[in-house]
Amino acid sequence: MPTDHAWQLTEIAGPDGTMATLATGTAPTLVLEDGNAAGNASCNQYGGSYDLDGSSITFGPLFSTEMFCGDPGVMDQEAAYLTALESVDAWTIDGETLTLSSGGEAVLKYAAISQDLAGTSWDLIAYNNGTGGFQSAWGDEPVTAAFADDGTLSGSAGCNSYNASWETTDEKIEIGPAASTKMMCGDEQIMAQEARYLELLGLADTYLVDAGTLEMFDADGTRVLQYLVSAG
Repeated sequence: MPTDHAWQLTEIAGPDGTMATLATGTAPTLVLEDGNAAGNASCNQYGGSYDLDGSSITFGPLFSTEMFCGDPGVMDQEAAYLTALESVDAWTIDGETLTLSSGGEAVLKYAAISQDLAGTSWDLIAYNNGTGGFQSAWGDEPVTAAFADDGTLSGSAGCNSYNASWETTDEKIEIGPAASTKMMCGDEQIMAQEARYLELLGLADTYLVDAGTLEMFDADGTRVLQYLVSAG
Protein backbone atom coordinates (compact mmCIF):
# COMPACT_ATOMS: atom_id res chain seq x y z
CA MET A 1 0.00 0.00 0.00
CA PRO A 2 1.18 3.59 -0.59
CA THR A 3 0.74 4.21 3.13
CA ASP A 4 3.36 1.59 4.04
CA HIS A 5 6.37 3.80 3.19
CA ALA A 6 7.61 7.33 2.90
CA TRP A 7 8.46 7.99 -0.76
CA GLN A 8 11.02 10.05 -2.67
CA LEU A 9 10.23 11.21 -6.20
CA THR A 10 12.54 9.86 -8.92
CA GLU A 11 10.72 10.80 -12.14
CA ILE A 12 8.03 13.23 -13.25
CA ALA A 13 6.13 13.44 -16.55
CA GLY A 14 7.14 16.33 -18.78
CA PRO A 15 4.75 18.37 -20.97
CA ASP A 16 4.93 15.67 -23.67
CA GLY A 17 4.15 12.91 -21.18
CA THR A 18 7.69 11.48 -21.20
CA MET A 19 9.03 10.63 -17.74
CA ALA A 20 12.03 12.80 -16.85
CA THR A 21 14.56 12.92 -14.02
CA LEU A 22 14.57 15.70 -11.44
CA ALA A 23 16.32 19.04 -11.14
CA THR A 24 19.72 18.72 -9.49
CA GLY A 25 19.65 19.03 -5.72
CA THR A 26 15.92 18.43 -5.31
CA ALA A 27 14.26 15.56 -3.44
CA PRO A 28 10.45 15.82 -3.52
CA THR A 29 8.82 13.44 -1.07
CA LEU A 30 5.42 12.02 -0.23
CA VAL A 31 4.09 10.68 3.07
CA LEU A 32 0.52 9.38 3.39
CA GLU A 33 -1.03 8.89 6.80
CA ASP A 34 -4.64 8.89 8.03
CA GLY A 35 -5.98 10.88 5.06
CA ASN A 36 -3.22 13.49 5.20
CA ALA A 37 -0.54 13.85 2.52
CA ALA A 38 2.66 15.80 3.18
CA GLY A 39 6.21 16.21 1.94
CA ASN A 40 8.68 18.42 0.16
CA ALA A 41 7.57 19.66 -3.26
CA SER A 42 11.13 20.55 -4.50
CA CYS A 43 11.58 23.80 -2.56
CA ASN A 44 8.59 24.21 -0.25
CA GLN A 45 6.80 21.89 2.14
CA TYR A 46 3.27 20.92 1.12
CA GLY A 47 0.27 19.20 2.62
CA GLY A 48 -3.35 18.37 2.03
CA SER A 49 -5.83 15.54 1.92
CA TYR A 50 -5.91 12.31 -0.03
CA ASP A 51 -8.55 9.65 -0.62
CA LEU A 52 -7.50 6.03 -1.13
CA ASP A 53 -9.98 3.43 -2.44
CA GLY A 54 -8.52 0.20 -3.74
CA SER A 55 -6.22 1.09 -6.63
CA SER A 56 -7.69 4.59 -6.88
CA ILE A 57 -6.17 7.63 -5.18
CA THR A 58 -6.94 11.33 -5.38
CA PHE A 59 -5.32 14.36 -3.76
CA GLY A 60 -6.46 17.81 -2.83
CA PRO A 61 -6.80 20.50 -2.24
CA LEU A 62 -3.07 20.92 -1.56
CA PHE A 63 -1.32 23.85 0.09
CA SER A 64 2.36 24.74 0.43
CA THR A 65 4.72 27.19 2.05
CA GLU A 66 5.83 30.10 -0.12
CA MET A 67 9.62 30.22 -0.01
CA PHE A 68 11.35 31.09 -3.30
CA CYS A 69 14.26 28.93 -4.52
CA GLY A 70 16.40 30.50 -7.22
CA ASP A 71 18.20 27.44 -8.61
CA PRO A 72 17.30 26.83 -12.28
CA GLY A 73 14.19 24.75 -12.83
CA VAL A 74 13.29 24.22 -9.18
CA MET A 75 10.20 26.41 -8.96
CA ASP A 76 8.91 25.17 -12.34
CA GLN A 77 9.39 21.58 -11.19
CA GLU A 78 7.59 22.30 -7.91
CA ALA A 79 4.58 23.76 -9.72
CA ALA A 80 4.50 20.79 -12.11
CA TYR A 81 4.76 18.34 -9.21
CA LEU A 82 1.85 19.81 -7.25
CA THR A 83 -0.27 20.03 -10.41
CA ALA A 84 0.52 16.40 -11.22
CA LEU A 85 -0.43 15.27 -7.70
CA GLU A 86 -3.82 16.93 -7.99
CA SER A 87 -4.39 15.17 -11.33
CA VAL A 88 -3.64 11.67 -10.04
CA ASP A 89 -6.38 9.03 -10.01
CA ALA A 90 -4.58 5.65 -9.59
CA TRP A 91 -1.55 4.01 -7.98
CA THR A 92 0.53 0.87 -8.49
CA ILE A 93 3.50 -0.55 -6.60
CA ASP A 94 6.19 -2.73 -8.17
CA GLY A 95 8.74 -3.79 -5.58
CA GLU A 96 10.01 -0.57 -3.99
CA THR A 97 8.60 1.71 -6.73
CA LEU A 98 5.33 3.63 -6.43
CA THR A 99 3.76 4.94 -9.65
CA LEU A 100 0.95 7.49 -9.60
CA SER A 101 -1.08 7.77 -12.78
CA SER A 102 -3.63 10.08 -14.36
CA GLY A 103 -5.98 8.80 -17.04
CA GLY A 104 -3.98 5.62 -17.39
CA GLU A 105 -0.64 7.42 -17.93
CA ALA A 106 2.17 7.51 -15.37
CA VAL A 107 2.88 11.04 -14.11
CA LEU A 108 4.96 10.47 -10.95
CA LYS A 109 7.34 7.71 -9.87
CA TYR A 110 8.79 7.31 -6.39
CA ALA A 111 11.28 5.07 -4.59
CA ALA A 112 10.56 3.86 -1.07
CA ILE A 113 12.63 5.63 1.59
CA SER A 114 14.28 3.14 3.91
CA GLN A 115 13.04 3.28 7.50
CA ASP A 116 15.99 1.22 8.77
CA LEU A 117 17.84 3.19 11.45
CA ALA A 118 20.71 0.74 11.96
CA GLY A 119 24.03 2.34 11.09
CA THR A 120 22.61 5.86 10.77
CA SER A 121 23.64 9.04 12.60
CA TRP A 122 21.60 12.19 13.16
CA ASP A 123 21.85 15.75 14.51
CA LEU A 124 18.92 17.18 16.48
CA ILE A 125 17.39 20.27 14.89
CA ALA A 126 14.22 20.76 16.97
CA TYR A 127 12.34 19.32 19.93
CA ASN A 128 9.11 19.65 21.91
CA ASN A 129 9.86 21.97 24.82
CA GLY A 130 7.05 20.64 27.01
CA THR A 131 5.10 23.90 27.11
CA GLY A 132 3.26 23.52 23.84
CA GLY A 133 6.12 24.63 21.59
CA PHE A 134 8.41 22.90 19.09
CA GLN A 135 11.67 24.80 19.17
CA SER A 136 15.06 24.71 17.48
CA ALA A 137 17.92 22.94 19.23
CA TRP A 138 20.32 25.41 20.83
CA GLY A 139 24.02 25.48 21.63
CA ASP A 140 27.48 25.17 20.11
CA GLU A 141 27.68 21.42 20.75
CA PRO A 142 25.26 19.46 18.50
CA VAL A 143 22.84 17.00 20.07
CA THR A 144 23.44 13.72 18.26
CA ALA A 145 22.02 10.21 17.92
CA ALA A 146 23.89 7.25 16.43
CA PHE A 147 21.94 4.00 15.99
CA ALA A 148 24.34 1.05 16.04
CA ASP A 149 23.61 -2.32 14.45
CA ASP A 150 23.79 -4.02 17.86
CA GLY A 151 20.76 -2.12 19.19
CA THR A 152 22.65 0.57 21.12
CA LEU A 153 21.99 4.29 20.73
CA SER A 154 24.69 6.78 21.68
CA GLY A 155 25.55 10.42 21.22
CA SER A 156 25.89 13.81 22.82
CA ALA A 157 22.93 15.31 24.66
CA GLY A 158 24.47 18.78 24.35
CA CYS A 159 26.76 18.65 27.37
CA ASN A 160 27.00 15.02 28.43
CA SER A 161 27.33 11.87 26.35
CA TYR A 162 24.58 9.25 26.65
CA ASN A 163 23.72 5.73 25.63
CA ALA A 164 20.54 3.66 25.54
CA SER A 165 19.02 0.65 23.87
CA TRP A 166 16.81 0.97 20.82
CA GLU A 167 14.44 -1.31 18.93
CA THR A 168 12.03 -0.75 16.03
CA THR A 169 9.10 -2.77 14.75
CA ASP A 170 7.42 -1.38 11.63
CA GLU A 171 6.91 2.31 12.48
CA LYS A 172 7.22 1.73 16.24
CA ILE A 173 10.35 2.61 18.20
CA GLU A 174 11.36 1.95 21.81
CA ILE A 175 14.35 3.74 23.33
CA GLY A 176 15.86 3.58 26.76
CA PRO A 177 16.27 4.12 29.48
CA ALA A 178 19.09 6.52 28.64
CA ALA A 179 22.20 6.70 30.84
CA SER A 180 24.45 9.74 30.64
CA THR A 181 27.63 11.15 32.12
CA LYS A 182 27.18 13.70 34.91
CA MET A 183 29.28 16.66 33.83
CA MET A 184 27.81 20.08 34.68
CA CYS A 185 27.86 22.69 31.94
CA GLY A 186 27.65 26.31 33.01
CA ASP A 187 24.81 27.28 30.66
CA GLU A 188 21.44 26.60 32.31
CA GLN A 189 19.67 26.59 28.96
CA ILE A 190 21.94 23.83 27.66
CA MET A 191 21.35 21.75 30.78
CA ALA A 192 17.57 22.25 30.56
CA GLN A 193 17.57 21.26 26.90
CA GLU A 194 19.67 18.20 27.69
CA ALA A 195 17.30 17.03 30.42
CA ARG A 196 14.31 17.52 28.13
CA TYR A 197 16.02 15.70 25.26
CA LEU A 198 16.79 12.62 27.37
CA GLU A 199 13.21 12.63 28.63
CA LEU A 200 11.81 12.79 25.08
CA LEU A 201 13.90 9.84 23.95
CA GLY A 202 12.02 7.73 26.46
CA LEU A 203 8.66 9.04 25.23
CA ALA A 204 9.30 8.20 21.57
CA ASP A 205 6.69 5.72 20.30
CA THR A 206 6.67 6.02 16.49
CA TYR A 207 9.12 7.44 13.95
CA LEU A 208 9.46 8.43 10.31
CA VAL A 209 12.53 8.77 8.10
CA ASP A 210 11.84 11.17 5.23
CA ALA A 211 14.62 12.12 2.76
CA GLY A 212 17.33 13.13 5.21
CA THR A 213 15.19 13.84 8.26
CA LEU A 214 14.11 11.68 11.18
CA GLU A 215 11.05 12.55 13.25
CA MET A 216 9.84 10.85 16.43
CA PHE A 217 6.34 11.03 17.91
CA ASP A 218 4.94 10.13 21.31
CA ALA A 219 2.07 7.71 21.94
CA ASP A 220 -0.46 10.49 21.30
CA GLY A 221 1.04 11.23 17.88
CA THR A 222 2.66 14.49 18.99
CA ARG A 223 6.00 15.20 17.31
CA VAL A 224 8.68 15.29 19.99
CA LEU A 225 12.05 15.16 18.17
CA GLN A 226 13.30 16.15 14.72
CA TYR A 227 16.77 15.31 13.37
CA LEU A 228 18.77 15.97 10.22
CA VAL A 229 21.02 13.21 8.90
CA SER A 230 24.57 13.77 10.09
CA ALA A 231 27.04 15.04 7.54
CA GLY A 232 29.89 13.36 9.37
